[in-house]
Amino acid sequence: MKNVLYIGWIGYKNLGDELMYDLFKEQFATLGDSFKLDCVNIEHKYLKNVRIDDFDLIVLGGGSILNGKNNIVHPYIIEYLHQCLLLNKKIMMWGTGIDWLPKSYIQQLENNEKIPLDSTDFWKSKVQKVFHESVWAGVRGPLTFKILGQYGVTDKLHISGDSAFLLNHQVPQKILPEIQGKKTIGVNWGTSFNNIYGQDELKVEDQLANALNQLIEKDYTIYLYTVWQSDYEAMDRLYSKLNKTENVILDKTLYSHNELLGILKNFTFTINFKLHPNYLSLAANVPFIALGYRFKVFDFIKSIDLEKYIIATDDVDIDEQILRLEEDISVNSSTLKNKMNDVRETYYARIIEPFKNNLFLE
Repeated sequence: MKNVLYIGWIGYKNLGDELMYDLFKEQFATLGDSFKLDCVNIEHKYLKNVRIDDFDLIVLGGGSILNGKNNIVHPYIIEYLHQCLLLNKKIMMWGTGIDWLPKSYIQQLENNEKIPLDSTDFWKSKVQKVFHESVWAGVRGPLTFKILGQYGVTDKLHISGDSAFLLNHQVPQKILPEIQGKKTIGVNWGTSFNNIYGQDELKVEDQLANALNQLIEKDYTIYLYTVWQSDYEAMDRLYSKLNKTENVILDKTLYSHNELLGILKNFTFTINFKLHPNYLSLAANVPFIALGYRFKVFDFIKSIDLEKYIIATDDVDIDEQILRLEEDISVNSSTLKNKMNDVRETYYARIIEPFKNNLFLE
């Protein structure tokens, strides 16, 4: 029996994080009865209670390799994986990434400039060891890839994309009679408790509402949907700011990822606050506009070369950008869909590789 431990930000009923583990489980089930799976939340208070000796492979899936919240890199997950290696356990990086870094770092990375992260020789050696000795190391996007390069990670590392590229694009469309025959925009809104670029969710919400009101005047129906119970208050508030609510559907149901995927297939395009609704829209082959609220969203959008369709939450003209992108999507929808389909197939082949190799345990 091969025992595998999956590490992710799970247990809080956030669809994005839960779907990453669910997709891992779906693929894990294909390996047969000789493999056993367990999971643990990535937070240190949970990790410290896990007995590493019980597992043959430790997989870092959801959550962040490095977490730059408040401009401080928290290395505990690297320390944990390093300890696993010292106990002769196999480790694997499965589509994880780096988050919570300042927006200014994005431009610096694009210019191949060094960013001010902890780079002592002792710390760099641990990061290098964790990646060099991983049985497989795939990360979310090019920004994560470049940062790890600054730590001296030069081999075995590749951009695999997020595990959400395994979403089943063949899930059938769920027929929604109330929007049949109507141009419909799926809108995901919620909260990150103001931990966003610009630190002002209400400003973003007001500009989003202004854009949606203008799109309603262009004969669009708005379908508001959520992926986390903590988003309800923000969703209600956005709904209250829309003028013609007869053209607005507020759906506060917390769907599974496959259920939501079937619903998204009804939409003309989507506008998404949280990260993983963008992946769902991509899997549904529905064009989307991503609200770039944190580092990880930019990492994703750069991985699929669709940077034109991200709007930073600290921009001053969010509403105007949404309206311009609606016109762009209307003209270029077919080309966009072809590109989205191609990139989905590319990353699907990469992220599924470990399962084709039995998680490198045989």
